[in-house]
Amino acid sequence: MATADQASDGRGSRRDPTLQALVDQVVADPNRNPGAFLFAQRGSDDRFGAAGVADRSAGTPMAPDLRFRTGSITKTLTATVVLQLVAEHRLRLDDTVQSLLPDQVRTDNALSGAPITVRQLLNHSSGLYDYIDGLLPYFRRLDQYWPRDQLINVGLAQPRYFPAPGTRFRYSNTNYLLLDLIVERITDRDLRTNFERRIFAPLGLRDTSYPLAQTTIDGAHVHGYADVSLLLPDAPGATRFDVTAFSPSEAGASGALVSTAADIARFYRALLQGRLLPADMLRRMLTETVPATGSAPPAVAYGLGVYVYATSCGRAYGHGGSAPGYLTFALNSRDGRDQLVAHTNWNSFADTGIDEDFWAAFQQGYCGSPEQIQGADGRD
Repeated sequence: MATADQASDGRGSRRDPTLQALVDQVVADPNRNPGAFLFAQRGSDDRFGAAGVADRSAGTPMAPDLRFRTGSITKTLTATVVLQLVAEHRLRLDDTVQSLLPDQVRTDNALSGAPITVRQLLNHSSGLYDYIDGLLPYFRRLDQYWPRDQLINVGLAQPRYFPAPGTRFRYSNTNYLLLDLIVERITDRDLRTNFERRIFAPLGLRDTSYPLAQTTIDGAHVHGYADVSLLLPDAPGATRFDVTAFSPSEAGASGALVSTAADIARFYRALLQGRLLPADMLRRMLTETVPATGSAPPAVAYGLGVYVYATSCGRAYGHGGSAPGYLTFALNSRDGRDQLVAHTNWNSFADTGIDEDFWAAFQQGYCGSPEQIQGADGRD
């Protein structure tokens, strides 16, 4: 495992002075981010910067080869499986949720309204209520297991954000739990098995897993920290609480993935270079977009499981991932050759939005120096 003064992360990546300076700034305030890293790939060149600690109790230094909860980066993998099924003619983007999941439709829930398509689930234009916003009354403890059907029911029990699907963007994790159920019905296999057979094994993602019912993280990993006073007001040290054991079942297909920086970069590179989807399906994933109003950090649009980000060096493709105690973002050029994965192990329940210092470091780490930014038009 890498230590703070080593020049390599143990996987052949080299410590880069510019990236190091950026992450040093991110962890400069100990009341914000315990640790952070930036992991960049330019063609075959891997570089990183890492600062602070991955485990405050043990003093383990932060490193990009440690495993962590990726949050909503999971959505791009879920979307990839869905689009593979479309390419295999086992599913259509215009199929409706009501026809695919008739047993989920009741007169007293949100599916009783206008039909919602698979496409609208993928690009968050369904209008369905985000179950995450309604979980607090049901919350009992950090390691609480959440059955998928219970989470879906929370999302469907509330009115839609808007009645006409396809007319607006409104991010909702409920969309991706319904996609999980659709994948399971069509393939007769759970999403974990589909991930393993369709993505993990073909790409050799040895440090990536989907531990839905497991609150611990196998192997060397980053510990996540959050302010849990809203959930557990009587917990000792609730404002700086280790939430590593938070149950990933709370996120499911929308955010339960565990991975490393190198595996995330390998997945996006394979995706954008056409190794997971046919060319036409990949094009649709990236171009059948809706304006991503209200997103943070600033995004131009949301496609079929992928954000299109506005950066100082042009458009980038990828996703952000927010999980209790973890915040991760992945930016990629359209050809998949230029990539950056950024991570910090502080993500508070009480915080709103993204840490501006973290986003600034993230964007500069991807785009490079001002001279590099001026010459980066080809990244689009």
